[in-house]
Amino acid sequence: MKHIGIVVPSFHIPSETFVVTEINALVRAGHKVSVITFANLNSCTNLDSSVNVITIEKSLLYAAKFAMKKPLAAFKAALTATRFTSISVTSLLGYGLNIADIIKQHGISHIHCHFMHAPLAYSIIASKIAGISISSIGHGHDVYVNDTDLRLKLSLCNFSVAVCKDMAEKLGKYKAGKVELLHCGVDLSLFNATPNRLNESVKLLFIGRLVEKKGLQFLLPAIKKLNKKYSIFLDVVGEGPLMNDLKFLCEKLGIEKEVRFLGKQTPLWLSKNTSNYSALVAPFCISSNGDRDTGPVVLKEAMASGIPVLTTQLMGAKEIVNDSVGFKCEPSSISGLEKILTEFCELNPYERYAKGINAKRLVANKFNASSQAKKLSSWVQNS
Repeated sequence: MKHIGIVVPSFHIPSETFVVTEINALVRAGHKVSVITFANLNSCTNLDSSVNVITIEKSLLYAAKFAMKKPLAAFKAALTATRFTSISVTSLLGYGLNIADIIKQHGISHIHCHFMHAPLAYSIIASKIAGISISSIGHGHDVYVNDTDLRLKLSLCNFSVAVCKDMAEKLGKYKAGKVELLHCGVDLSLFNATPNRLNESVKLLFIGRLVEKKGLQFLLPAIKKLNKKYSIFLDVVGEGPLMNDLKFLCEKLGIEKEVRFLGKQTPLWLSKNTSNYSALVAPFCISSNGDRDTGPVVLKEAMASGIPVLTTQLMGAKEIVNDSVGFKCEPSSISGLEKILTEFCELNPYERYAKGINAKRLVANKFNASSQAKKLSSWVQNS
């Protein structure tokens, strides 16, 4: 089976659990996997021990020496590099030739690049030099905000992966390259705790970066409107640029006693504690610059923990969540969030528990990382 090089801008990012989950699942599917990254930030405790993490270095001198060994391939890569508008030919060749050398040294036979911005352009150049197949996967900002040269990138990949139907439709409109639909999977072995929430109060959990597209600015006023009628508490897990603004909003609304900011937590903490909550709340919206969550893994991880989810009808969220496992409302709507919070609070504890059990079953059937990896593996093998 092909040796897959997973290219990511930085490794590892704790919030990007989908990358490590995919790597481990590909290893279990029989592939040798290496991580190729521009910034090796820290060790990852749950990464399969067989996976090698390799840091890319931009060295024009080293790249020149490599180019001298394969002048024809380097020339063809340079011609490809001139087609990109957002990155200089020098930069593309500087990184591309070094990635190609990594490919040669480690015997990598396929590149799979997470995110479709600059690292994909470098990886494409490297794959052309090395003469191996390449695929990419989009996640959000790289498709809806920083989408320069996206049509070209799609055309130069053997296949590209969309993580939800809306993204697949958007990428399909470019009419360039092959686009496959594949939802990110969940490692079910990490979320096997037994839910324990048979009580009347509602304890909600939010997980994510504190940025505009997560929608907390709409959720907090909705909680304020309901806190006299229902006993609602919210724990916010995550950090980000809006931390102070959101804390100030809680004080302004007078709900600082109902909302706790727990900061960043490890994936291990989440896998052990998520099942202690009544539900996950994920009020996703489209930010002012067009950024959005596309196939939110956090929904699937919460569902795998056996708790219901309250979210919005945005992108992949509407494909993941149905009425049997939770509630959805329109994005950017305080009244919509108020409505689904009310509906959830009106459920008795056993009805909430039943939704959680349905959620666990749905993830096991549709979003199992092992099954998703087998699909990706077949596409890689045939590319």
